[in-house]
Amino acid sequence: MTVLPKPADQRIERSEPTLGAELTHFARTAVPSRLYKLLQFGIPFALDFGVHGYWHAAAWGVAISSLGAWGLADRWLFTTPGLQGRKASLVRYARVVCGALAAGLAGALLIELFLRLLGNAPIS
Repeated sequence: MTVLPKPADQRIERSEPTLGAELTHFARTAVPSRLYKLLQFGIPFALDFGVHGYWHAAAWGVAISSLGAWGLADRWLFTTPGLQGRKASLVRYARVVCGALAAGLAGALLIELFLRLLGNAPIS
C-alpha cells in the first residue's frame, strides 16, 4: 500500500519560536520565586559592583534585575485577566520599561564586547 504525501495546504508548519516568545513562556509558566530571585539578585549585585567602579558588571546586574521585574509584571498581567484602571496601566508601562531596559542594556553590552574583541585595526 502506498501512502501519498499530504498536500502543502494541509501540512502544519511549525516555525522556531522567537526569543520574545520563549521569554514570555518562561515568565508565564515559571515559579514566581524564580523571578523574585532574579530581581533580588540583580539589585545588590549592581549596587555593589557600581560602588566599586565596575560599571559593566553593574550594568549586567541592572539588566538581570529588570528582566526579573519584567517577568513579574508580565506574569501578574497574564494571571489576572480583564484588568482595567490605573493600576493595570501602571504595570503595563512598567513591563515595557523593564523589558526595554533589560534588552537595551544586554544588547549594548554585547555589542561593546564584540567591538572590544575586534580590537583596533591598523589604518592602511
